[in-house]
Amino acid sequence: MLTPTPTFADILSFVLDKVAQRTKTPRETLTADTLLANVGVDSLSAVLICGHCEDRFDLELEPSVMFQCKTAHEVAEVILKMLTKS
Repeated sequence: MLTPTPTFADILSFVLDKVAQRTKTPRETLTADTLLANVGVDSLSAVLICGHCEDRFDLELEPSVMFQCKTAHEVAEVILKMLTKS
């Protein structure tokens, strides 16, 4: 049985949860448009968050994505595109 592709909202929520966890930022203060650099996503956090995303979504995600994308919304868009690529 095939696993359905996660929705954008599922991916976004996962990314925000991991950003909150790694940066010790209260989850309720984070939005899709919160600037990742402003909440303390550094190189170590980026590697760890990407690792969680790779495990959860079964893909390879370079940590540089966390710096190329300024917000969790942008990160979630990249992940969704990777998951829906034909």
